[in-house]
Amino acid sequence: MFKTKIFPSVFEANTAELVNVSDNLLTGLKIEHDGRSYVVGELALIEGSAPHKGINNAPSDLDYQLLFRAALAVAKVGAEEPMYIVTGFPYSTYAAHRRAAENLIMGTHTIEYDGRTFGRNADASLRAEVAQAEVIPEIEGFVAGAKKGELQETAPFFAVGLGYGTMETALSLSSGIVQRTMTSANGLQYATQLMADRLQQEHYLDMLTEHQLDMAMRKGSIVIGRKKMDLTDLRREVLNTYYDDVVSPALERAFSNSDFGRASKMYIGGGGAMFDPVIDCFLEEFGEILEVEVVPDPASFISQGYALHAEGLSGSHRAGAVGLDIGNANTVINLLGDESL
Repeated sequence: MFKTKIFPSVFEANTAELVNVSDNLLTGLKIEHDGRSYVVGELALIEGSAPHKGINNAPSDLDYQLLFRAALAVAKVGAEEPMYIVTGFPYSTYAAHRRAAENLIMGTHTIEYDGRTFGRNADASLRAEVAQAEVIPEIEGFVAGAKKGELQETAPFFAVGLGYGTMETALSLSSGIVQRTMTSANGLQYATQLMADRLQQEHYLDMLTEHQLDMAMRKGSIVIGRKKMDLTDLRREVLNTYYDDVVSPALERAFSNSDFGRASKMYIGGGGAMFDPVIDCFLEEFGEILEVEVVPDPASFISQGYALHAEGLSGSHRAGAVGLDIGNANTVINLLGDESL
């Protein structure tokens, strides 16, 4: 149903001549912006020395604008024009950024890039037309994915999105989301920082960026001093601490006792849903009162919800619907279709 493309949400300024270092645009993103060249995504991780991104950027920030342009170039490969794009922000920042983001996204864009990275011309460009853009809270994208996507959920449910920058919550009823239960709290960055603090007590981390540490957390290992270190036990410890310090208190604030009489299922998504220790904590706290379930493809689930929401904007132009999640760890683009891009 979905055509999905993902690239790491990192970038770095780069003036080197990179020729035939990747196979395609997605892995060879070298974008021109305001007179400078930037490697983005996978190429930044391979060719960069300190690929980075700020947390929960505003539309006016370089990080957001550069990742948006890179994502639009990737979407252009599979989407028909004009595009109808839906994206989102955490509930805590949605109101502040909504209008600026919609203004940035809508309109006709010319994206210049260096195509030599994947065997094309040096001064390449593409034109992308966005007819309509809508910005919604991230958790609304999650709920749309649960109701309109593969799950086709019709019963009330609790929604918990565990992203790198924030965790998001909501209670969804047949009548809609209960706004009182929509909250934001610290995301997995909290656990990653705990891990970094512990490692720095005994090791020199060679000025690793936050994203590189996040990748080590996901892999469960890190190379320090040319030696590979297993992080499995440390990862479990910091994730349990994150759940106890952040997740559980946030859920207690968001959901009242009466809410647990309205729903019997909890869906968990986002990158944090892929860590077994985190899900074990949810099961320990809620397993006796709720059915706890990880959503399909949790890392791209919110983007899928955005795409399904965009389908409503596009009318009969379904092939132009685009779900765009500019996350703090990864940028995810979802188009509606039957085959992979």
